[in-house]
Amino acid sequence: MADLKAKQKGYLSKWVSSVRNLWSAQEMLVFRSIRKRGFLQYFFAFPLAMVFINVQDFILDDGMGVFGLSHTTSTFLAFGLGAIIMFSLSNEKSISAISKISALITASGFIPWFFLPGGYPAFVCDMIFMAGVGGCVSSSSFSFVFMLNNAERFFGSALMILFIDLVELTAEYASVPPLIRKIFALVMVAALCSCMFFAKKKDYQGTGKKETKKFDPSIWLVLFLLFSYFAIRITGFYAFSFQHPADGWMWGMLAFALIFCCIVLEMVFKRSIWTLCNVFFIASILSHLMWYIKIPEAAYLFSELKEVGLLVSFYLIGCVTNKFCDFRMHKYLVLLCMGMISLLYVGMDILHMQMMTQTVAVITAATLFLLFLLLSPAFSQHLFFARWSEEFRQINMVSFAGETGANGAENEYASSLDDTNLSPREKQVVLLLLQGMTLRQVAPELGLTVSTVSTYNKAIYKKLGINSRAELFILFGRHPGTE
Repeated sequence: MADLKAKQKGYLSKWVSSVRNLWSAQEMLVFRSIRKRGFLQYFFAFPLAMVFINVQDFILDDGMGVFGLSHTTSTFLAFGLGAIIMFSLSNEKSISAISKISALITASGFIPWFFLPGGYPAFVCDMIFMAGVGGCVSSSSFSFVFMLNNAERFFGSALMILFIDLVELTAEYASVPPLIRKIFALVMVAALCSCMFFAKKKDYQGTGKKETKKFDPSIWLVLFLLFSYFAIRITGFYAFSFQHPADGWMWGMLAFALIFCCIVLEMVFKRSIWTLCNVFFIASILSHLMWYIKIPEAAYLFSELKEVGLLVSFYLIGCVTNKFCDFRMHKYLVLLCMGMISLLYVGMDILHMQMMTQTVAVITAATLFLLFLLLSPAFSQHLFFARWSEEFRQINMVSFAGETGANGAENEYASSLDDTNLSPREKQVVLLLLQGMTLRQVAPELGLTVSTVSTYNKAIYKKLGINSRAELFILFGRHPGTE
């Protein structure tokens, strides 16, 4: 009994310490880390593909189906088939070609569909370009993981969530003529195909090879977050607290604004993503609570905030997969996620036929939040305060440690500096600063005046979104002690 009490006391102390540490954790997500040259096609590819498949009901008219299936189900099956085929063929050497093929299939089906009035020919073209979009989703998932840096994954996911919400609000509460919907689809498809077509084989060389070939505990933790999001979302399909109120447009725009504020606050206060995980779980709990106390508008408002969970899940899965997985393991991870989500959908449909699911939705949200809290020590140890967790506060999920000297530093940080929008001269200044030089020491090294180097230094801080030399060291994985 005494041993049991000691263990309980030990866990409680560990839990309190981990929660305190998690609240104080910070990350360095700045908009300026998005690369403008050579990487925008990878930044937009996955969000555009995900937006398209999520808003297809707004873009595509509910026309004919096949084999007794509805139009939406038929096109989704075509999307799934295209995604599976292209996904199975993708590897480090073929991914660029797969991206281009997916873009060509999408365009070859969409162009005739755009001009056809309807009927069987339009349906066939619809199936072809949806299969192409499936290929775009599967191949762009590789670029999302292996080509983007931390900030690009976060802001790409945020852009996707905000755009989907905005389109869904427009589709639900505004009457949009079919021609406008087709023009919107044309713009989306043109942008998506352009991003996929400009994927370069040389950019992927070496990106999918990792020394670690096993599932790190951090992968299971981020899968728990993804599972939690879809479990709460799917059970919420049949929950009264997640239904739209009569004046849903106003509350939907307010929810959109709150999600936008969460993203902005993350940038301003640089809090850990763990904070947004809490926003997701607490908002889900509050949505049910507001319904029970008969404030349906507030219930809907909080239920819309659950989309923060998808943002968090995509960002963390992208970062952790980039850290620990190669192309093959990425495939296993995607298949695992798809199987898990499919089981949730099927299980919830069966359960809904047997009983009222409002109670199931409440129990699901409360249980998952409790598990999330109980797992705080694991999140602290294996994710946010793991041995490698400093990489969350760097530009990339790659450590740059080690050599000294100008040539060594250049080799050490070259790829990381390439992920910024710094000028060549600014990169030279950064390399010297990271060696511990002062501004006065950098000036003669580059043949510049101290005032000129100071101007470069201010520009570097502004572009990287930092305020001190210590933050510069942290961003590039160095300790400021060498300063």
